[in-house]
Amino acid sequence: MRRTAIALMTTCLLAVSACDSGSSPTSSSAPSEADVVAWMDKVCGAVDGTVKAMSDEPGVDMTDPSTLKAGLSDWLGTKVAAVDRSITDLKALEDGPHPRSKELVTTAESGMDQIRTLLTDTRSKLDSSTDATQVVTAFTEMATRASALENSGAQVQRKFDETGLAGAAQKAGNCKGLQTSSSSSAPTS
Repeated sequence: MRRTAIALMTTCLLAVSACDSGSSPTSSSAPSEADVVAWMDKVCGAVDGTVKAMSDEPGVDMTDPSTLKAGLSDWLGTKVAAVDRSITDLKALEDGPHPRSKELVTTAESGMDQIRTLLTDTRSKLDSSTDATQVVTAFTEMATRASALENSGAQVQRKFDETGLAGAAQKAGNCKGLQTSSSSSAPTS
């Protein structure tokens, strides 16, 4: 169940990054391709911090009720901090060189914010739980809600496609790294 929740959230994050779309390259009225590729590399880099943070599993003994709650809460806290950093980094990229930079980045920020909400809601439920059953229930609810985020990730993917940045993303190193992460983080169940 933990791996499923983590894989689902990571998949959502990768969809938010949307660096592997197949739409047409940027229009000729856009700034230089090198500037757009460099900017896109920063956008994917901002998302990559969260993807890397979400790739680990909680280092908690799931059979020890005395450490379960605190351990999962701390683990979720590190994930929330990573998402916050990504959102801050994305905010700084809103005025990029592409004519639709702000539109694209605010859509990515919105997707990250949805993931942040999921994590903080789960952490709040964990922190207010009074027994191990409530902790497991909160984590299970997170997995269920994470699967619903796939739709928001698809919406972000469409926005990236609409802006015509696929060519730049395919040339940006951080975006290529996310593509590699995407194929290695797929659930294996």
